[in-house]
Amino acid sequence: MNKFYELNKILQWIIATIMFLIMLAGFTIWMKIVAKNPLGCFSIFIIVPLWQFLSTPFFRLIGLYKYLSPMLLVFRASDKKYDLHNGTSFDYLFVMQKYKPGKKFRGKIWDYYIIGLLKIVEKIENKSLSENVVVRGSSYFFSDRTAKRLGFKLSKTNMGEKLNILANYLDLLWMYSLAQGKLAFPNLNNIKTAEIKGAELVANKAKLKALSAYLNKE
Repeated sequence: MNKFYELNKILQWIIATIMFLIMLAGFTIWMKIVAKNPLGCFSIFIIVPLWQFLSTPFFRLIGLYKYLSPMLLVFRASDKKYDLHNGTSFDYLFVMQKYKPGKKFRGKIWDYYIIGLLKIVEKIENKSLSENVVVRGSSYFFSDRTAKRLGFKLSKTNMGEKLNILANYLDLLWMYSLAQGKLAFPNLNNIKTAEIKGAELVANKAKLKALSAYLNKE
């Protein structure tokens, strides 16, 4: 559980709003710098991670980010599509700091992913989410083999998503390195988009539970 959201609700809103306003002010200043000097565009690799960190609590409180587990969220969830995203640097700070980099860290991330997928299964079984929903996301933690074993279909990530991942590369670098237990540079060419229909995800519920049990044994 993210300890930030255990704070008094009013305090959460105050802190989240202040962080969001700081983000807006910083973004405005950055835009002015870029307007005067186009080379400032290259600082986007620093600006985007900061933007993600500062905006996370506000976006969660207003419902733009809906969390399926402490480290798996859906952006603009609908009955037709669930775009899955890894937790942000803000979530890593509050959720993952107690886990040692490497195998244990990676295992806990996987566990949170499985918990999130099982949450989707629960929603479908409770009829609060359509079984025709398309669940998709780009993952650099799961191997192709694991994704396929869980029923996901893999395809090449489109250019728009690759550019988005590239803009977040600084965050991706340190998150991936913590999961590997050493400095590791994720290869963007190896990142694929994993996709599955809600009904197929439900059909793989037993496999998800088995994987969750295995991860919690370690």
